[in-house]
Amino acid sequence: MNKIVKGVVTTVTATGIVLGVPDNYVVAQAPTQTMSMIPSASGNVEGAEIELIPNPVLRSNKEEISIPASTVQDAEQQKIAALVESRSQRIQEEKLLEEKLLKQKLLEEKRRKEARRKREIMACCGVAAGTQDQQILERIVEAEAGGENFTGRVLVANVVLNRVKSKKFPSTIKKVVFAHRQFSPISDGRYYTVKVSKKTKRAVRAALNGKNPSRGALYFMERSSANQVNVRWFDRALTRLFKYGCHEFFK
Repeated sequence: MNKIVKGVVTTVTATGIVLGVPDNYVVAQAPTQTMSMIPSASGNVEGAEIELIPNPVLRSNKEEISIPASTVQDAEQQKIAALVESRSQRIQEEKLLEEKLLKQKLLEEKRRKEARRKREIMACCGVAAGTQDQQILERIVEAEAGGENFTGRVLVANVVLNRVKSKKFPSTIKKVVFAHRQFSPISDGRYYTVKVSKKTKRAVRAALNGKNPSRGALYFMERSSANQVNVRWFDRALTRLFKYGCHEFFK
């Protein structure tokens, strides 16, 4: 017999086997059949009726939906395209992240080198100087002593450094160089147009590394081209130390 329990068709056979079937299926069952037993070897014949229940046939109550193969292919292609796009986007994001991390690493390395160089310069010449300070010093030395030999350039660089260390002047290279009416190349614009030579860069590096033959000079002038008012002030108010090349040095 067949019965429905909470939406599930349950088939009970004569052998006690129970088949659970989903609620959207029904059971189609063949009619009960009767057959006689074959006589035994002893010649006794016994008849019996056996109720046969064939295996249930499951049929869906829901309507079948036919989907064209092209639609399935399009859907699959869209999935593949979405996966490819997602992968490409992820690769691009990973590449951008790697570039960002590399830039951060290079910047951090540059900062470490800058800090190390500042410590070295401070230890060598007693002045805190970074890359920008060094470039400023190179330009003023090129503008003031570009025609001098290596030592003449080192001397001019040291005048700037000596001023930084003196309490009478500003405490940084930039402030010393750009102080009002202290260096003529700032006033006449030569500072901004010079091309710094390799010799000047070497001279400035040597000064920052501690080479200082200046005897503490805080001033220098080229007598032949200096304003006569300034020349008289130099001679009257300052102590002349020595002359090297075209420059005289004072403190």
